[in-house]
Amino acid sequence: MGAAGAREIVQMIHFEDIAPGETIPCGSFSLSRDEIIEFARRFDPQPFHLDEEAGRRSHFGCLVASGLHTQAAAIGLMVRRLADLDVVAGRSLNTARFYRATLPDQTYAVSVEWTGLQPTRNPSRGAATIVGRVHDAEGTLVADFGVTYIIRCRPAEVT
Repeated sequence: MGAAGAREIVQMIHFEDIAPGETIPCGSFSLSRDEIIEFARRFDPQPFHLDEEAGRRSHFGCLVASGLHTQAAAIGLMVRRLADLDVVAGRSLNTARFYRATLPDQTYAVSVEWTGLQPTRNPSRGAATIVGRVHDAEGTLVADFGVTYIIRCRPAEVT
């Protein structure tokens, strides 16, 4: 089969393949002033997310991204990085903490760590908990979040 007709074989990551304690880099993101304002208009219309002058008058001293926007950007990177994970569904968003403001046009690095595995009542699935962390360019923790996914177990071999 030629290159145009070739199909890439993807090796799925199953519940049994997850190693608690494993840290996985997921890349980085930055949010422009316009992206911050647009997200805030749609989802978190607080003045310090919408307007630079209101941001200057706020506790933050400048326009800042919504914590929800920060989390969405980080989770987007995580999901793309873990695209081969055999996810059935998300079970829960366990935590979301914001330690520092996310500023326009700054670069933030995202990494995740598997922190727990638990069998479920369905023997073909398990629950896996992951903690994501967002750090600024100096390495300071800006935000973290915990998510539990339901992951398929490896299918039984057919003989």
